[in-house]
Amino acid sequence: MYISQPMSWHKVSHDSDEEYQSTANEASLGSAPEAASEGIEKAVADTGDLTTEPMAFLQGLNSGNLMQFSQQSVLREMILQDIQAQVSTLPKIEKHNTGGYNFSFDLVEPPKSDWTVSKTLNKLYIRMNKVFNVDIQFKARMPIQPLNLRVFLCFVKDVSGPVLRCQNHLSVEPLTDHNEKERENLLRCLNPNTIYCGTAQGKGISERYSVLVPLNVSRSGSRSGGYVRQTLAFNFVCQNSCFGRKESCLVFCLENASGDIVGQDYLNVKVCTCPKRDHKQEERQKGALKRKIHESDTEEDDTEDHPPKSRRLAESMHIKEETASNDSYNATHRGLPQNWDVSQTDNGKYQLSITVPNKEWLLDSIEGMVKEAATKVLRSPNKDRLRSYAQSLLKLKKRAYELP
Repeated sequence: MYISQPMSWHKVSHDSDEEYQSTANEASLGSAPEAASEGIEKAVADTGDLTTEPMAFLQGLNSGNLMQFSQQSVLREMILQDIQAQVSTLPKIEKHNTGGYNFSFDLVEPPKSDWTVSKTLNKLYIRMNKVFNVDIQFKARMPIQPLNLRVFLCFVKDVSGPVLRCQNHLSVEPLTDHNEKERENLLRCLNPNTIYCGTAQGKGISERYSVLVPLNVSRSGSRSGGYVRQTLAFNFVCQNSCFGRKESCLVFCLENASGDIVGQDYLNVKVCTCPKRDHKQEERQKGALKRKIHESDTEEDDTEDHPPKSRRLAESMHIKEETASNDSYNATHRGLPQNWDVSQTDNGKYQLSITVPNKEWLLDSIEGMVKEAATKVLRSPNKDRLRSYAQSLLKLKKRAYELP
């Protein structure tokens, strides 16, 4: 590209022209703003009195220097803004492969393990301090470039809230000169090259507590279709109950050397004392809730032709009450076990008192009422009485759990 030099309106010596031209060329050859800046400073120093030779100074600062300095400054500002935007980006609970690496992971549950996986709920149930293996897989791309895997915990309903360890479990782990970030991190990775990142105040992806694991991108082969496979081992050092039983998930980010996320996946997580029990219970709850919603929609469509079962049962009981005598009613209820009773209150509600043989029956009974209340709340979310009734049932369920 040819850049014409501005013509001088004053007489300038031949030596000065060559010196200014040499300075301008040296500045234009630099690739960084510092090179252009040094050329400008040298030109200013060599011009002496700017008031007497203004055009000679401008001749030294040719248009190429000024354009290059301006473009480099703008480019540097754009790069800094882009880096700052990546650092402060809040995590998103989603799956994507923007880099074309076909990134994915898999968990194979071994027999008699301390954890279990629900494919239906995409959820891991595991006990604290127990190790689980994750098989990472991505497609090798040319040219080969280094990739890292960043893994961190995130609240499902509050992605900006950092997931921190509780003080009870934190206090039992001694603090040393080398384990400060690892000690604060709720997630641990057993890979020896793991880097522990983040701070307690971090909300963005690269600012929050996370583990960064360099991946071995050379472990690809033709038999596996050009895919890189690597197994990583993780464990948790706190439970969900430590941070208020909030729903949490594990986010996996495949990053390149610049920190750009080129692939992402996630897994819901519950760290608890009884993984298999909670696994079965939550799958059963979801299945029952789906059936309730489906049945309620069907009942609303066929109400006129087919009255609900509860209404038919109430009508049948009402007819029997009109034809039955008090003697027969008392005789029917003499065979009930002690402390078993059903009655109606003054405000038209009903009371039930029974005795069950074990805790499991008690929890199942309360769970049935919780599901029924949840269905009613979903259908009528603005009714405060229903919501209050559902909350009371949840408190009752919690109290039942605490029983020996």
